[in-house]
This record gives sequence, structure tokens and C-alpha cells, in this order.
Amino acid sequence: MRVISFILVVTLALVSCSPALAEDNGTITITILTDKYIEITLEPSEWNIGDVEPNTEYMTNPTWCTITNSGNCAVNIHIEGEDAVWVDNPATKWTLSEDGDNAKNTCVLWYHIAYDDADSYTLITTIDSQMKKANEDPIRLIGNGDNKQFGLKLLTPAADFTIDDVGYFYGGREMKITVTIKAVAA
Repeated sequence: MRVISFILVVTLALVSCSPALAEDNGTITITILTDKYIEITLEPSEWNIGDVEPNTEYMTNPTWCTITNSGNCAVNIHIEGEDAVWVDNPATKWTLSEDGDNAKNTCVLWYHIAYDDADSYTLITTIDSQMKKANEDPIRLIGNGDNKQFGLKLLTPAADFTIDDVGYFYGGREMKITVTIKAVAA
């Protein structure tokens, strides 16, 4: 008889605790690592040209920028430009040329892969495209520190106005062009 009474008391004690146990919760965090990752760096990441003249080409050295794939898988390198905008008033812009021709308020930007044929510049447009040397396969970096170097060339727009046959831009504007370099798993 004592055994049955004891079991009944334990059962009642458990029944009164069960709603509290049902409301308790916890979380589980699951961390999953993959064996492949993409990581690229650009050095340098800014080209400060300074004052520019209308309808004039400016260029870096063909080894000016180094793209390094520090990840552990092969990647194809893509490039895409944006219109140049006035830093203080982004509504004022120079359109990035889609055909290689400049005009008033239209600039042109190219890249050149180091050690490629001299004068083999490739147009940078607002459309994402794979970087490549002249007449070759796209640039692929295999990873673990593999790198390529490239340079840039800018052709400024035609003059905003002329005085005595000399072209000028409206002064005091700081224009900024953004070029995006992407790594896409190969």
C-alpha cells in the first residue's frame, strides 16, 4: 500500500510540472563549413587622376592594379563600369560610353591586361563582362594567391564650352567613376 501511495505522489508531482516543461525551449546553432571559398583583393583600389582636360586620354601603367585570388577555388574575373557622377551632385554625370566614342558628357574607359599585346585595350561598359586578354580566353585565377595585373585608360568627354578655340569643363566638379571587379566560380 505504501508503494502505491508513493507512486501516486510522484505521478502528481510530475503532472504539475509538465506545463512548465512544455513551455521551455532552447536553440541549436549548426555551423557548416564548405571546402571552397572565393576571396579576391585589388591593390590599389583608387585612381586619383587630379585635374583633367577635355577630350584627353589618361592612363595608368599596365601593371598598376593587381587582382589576387586568395580563395581556394578557380574564378573567372568580371568587370563592369558605371557612369561618372559629380560627387556633390550625382544627378550631373558623364555617361560611360558603350561604343568607345566620347562626346560632350560622355567618357570612355578601357582596361589593359599586363603583358598583353601593346595597345590591346578592352572597353569597359555598364554591362558585366569577363576580363580577357586580346583574342584569348577569359582571365581565370586558380586561387591560393594567383594574380593578374591590369591598367586603365580614360578618355575624358568633349569640352563643355570653348573660348578662343580652347575647350573647357565647367570648373569645380569632382567626378567619380566606379568600376566593379567580380570573381565568379569557374
